[in-house]
Amino acid sequence: MTSTGGTSGAEGTLLYRGAEADILKGSWQGMPAVYKVRKPLAYRLPQLDAAIRRQRTIHEAEMIHDAKRAGVRTPYLYDVDVPGSTMVMEHVEGPRLKDSLGSGTSDDARGLFREFGRAAARLHDAGIVHGDLTTANAVAGQRDLVLIDFGLSYRTTRLEDQAVDFRLIKETLVGAHPAISRWALEELFVGYSEVVGPAKLRAVQRQLRSIERRGRYARVE
Repeated sequence: MTSTGGTSGAEGTLLYRGAEADILKGSWQGMPAVYKVRKPLAYRLPQLDAAIRRQRTIHEAEMIHDAKRAGVRTPYLYDVDVPGSTMVMEHVEGPRLKDSLGSGTSDDARGLFREFGRAAARLHDAGIVHGDLTTANAVAGQRDLVLIDFGLSYRTTRLEDQAVDFRLIKETLVGAHPAISRWALEELFVGYSEVVGPAKLRAVQRQLRSIERRGRYARVE
């Protein structure tokens, strides 16, 4: 749903403050909701700033829609206020994956990472790269794993870009969750292979190793 305005007075509890957007928890027509409000940035010319914020709001809404169509669980979009550079989305109950790893059983955690891999595979199979595939951008919902924050996502079928998605999650696991990083990455790969097959998995893994060898990023073991 796209509106011509009406969320400029969005109110709620601030959940996160990012570089370009505030995330608020509020309500929408009586339902719990999350508002993503792209705020004006003073260092840009006002007209350019408004155009960039509108374009990025439209782009993210489209990517969420495309991801959902690919079979990936994402928040439902309730409203997209283009002039206000604001998206109103379902509030998904549950902790972010990064915050849930200290609770539950090992089997629960393994299942979440395997589903994370399946979600990444469905995105890649549909020609979408998330662009910020980390444990902060997956919510362990009551029934399933939900991917959030598609602000950096884009359409591509390049193996290099798909491997960078895995580079990001690998870097996150090693840096933020070192105790589980090895088996978590293994479960991710298992889930990925279940969707796209072992041949595609091997191709992505080869490309990931190539990126590391080239030193495009600091090598992570």
